[in-house]
Amino acid sequence: MFERDFTIEYVDIDSNNHLSDYGFFKLLQEIGCLHADSCGLGLKDTLRTRLAWIILDWKLKVFSRPCWNTKLHIKTWPSKIDAVCCFRDFEITDEVGNRIAIATSKWVLLNIDTHRISKITPEIKDAFCPISESVFETEIEKLKEPDFYESDFQYTILRRDIDTNKHLNNLNYVTLAKQALPEEVFENTEFNSVEVMFKLQCVLGDTVLFRYHKVSNNNHVVAIKSADNSVLHAIVRFRE
Repeated sequence: MFERDFTIEYVDIDSNNHLSDYGFFKLLQEIGCLHADSCGLGLKDTLRTRLAWIILDWKLKVFSRPCWNTKLHIKTWPSKIDAVCCFRDFEITDEVGNRIAIATSKWVLLNIDTHRISKITPEIKDAFCPISESVFETEIEKLKEPDFYESDFQYTILRRDIDTNKHLNNLNYVTLAKQALPEEVFENTEFNSVEVMFKLQCVLGDTVLFRYHKVSNNNHVVAIKSADNSVLHAIVRFRE
């Protein structure tokens, strides 16, 4: 188990002074990076190892949304590591131990020279010490692209959106996907579940479509596609 305390910052909250989805994922990304760094496979090690962690899936379940300046305690651990993928779980609690949220994620190691997925060696697995404990009873579900869409939001990837891997930062997929939600859904709905399935990275200058479909009253999907609609970059599902 890797544990850290965090304080919710102004940038982490929404217009209602609640911890936003962006804020949740920002905290999860940060503690994941800190844990990887402590195991010798973090950001500062990339130049040496020529390896970088790339995320394939996020799944977040929210029980409550604390406000600005609230102190949180976050735990993370690899719940499963195979030859290619690392599954990382998270638990967020408040100062008195109330469970705020749980999350799981799926990662691979990318060789930055060949741009190919690298195998996770026994040495790497040993360094991360996986714990066979999962916050969800079922594994991450593969999200399906809808057959049709009600609306689109078009966006061109800017310099401010890019991360250290020269891709659209995974946090920004959720933020931009919310731009595709109808106003009445965005303003009147508090989601307690957010899932993201990443398929193909977006890079600087890409123009992409965020395509919205209402699956049911409490199930909303946004597919991120290329401008010509031929390439699927990611799918985001919001549920109440």
